[in-house]
Amino acid sequence: MSEDTRLRGIVLISLVGLFVAVYLLLYHLGYYGILVCGTGSCETVQTSKYARFLGQPVPLWGTLWYAGMLVLAFLGLGPVAGRRWPAALLALGATGGLLFSAYLTGVELFILHAVCMWCVISAVLTALIFLLARPWSFLTRSAAPA
Repeated sequence: MSEDTRLRGIVLISLVGLFVAVYLLLYHLGYYGILVCGTGSCETVQTSKYARFLGQPVPLWGTLWYAGMLVLAFLGLGPVAGRRWPAALLALGATGGLLFSAYLTGVELFILHAVCMWCVISAVLTALIFLLARPWSFLTRSAAPA
């Protein structure tokens, strides 16, 4: 898969994730009274003490993360195409996002015993971005972005 194809995939997935994160943020801020959720557990997750990180709503962090991935992917497609640093930052960001998403999923499953459909969607999108960012390609010195 070419670098442009992978970056375009990250752009598309980041846009979808951005919409999900903004939807959850608007709920968290009180602009929506009820979440449309197939599991019925979304309110439980979104109103728990784990719905904040470093004093801010988790959906705000998700919004910022998806926006950052989107900007980096656009940069890699445009003004700095072919440079190594956007791909490296995408790989680093994708790894951090995947680890944070895994932590939040663990909280849902093992502490809250409630699964939010929107959080699952975000976790899947984060995993897809991780796979497209290919952070493992930076583990060897000779690895160059493909």
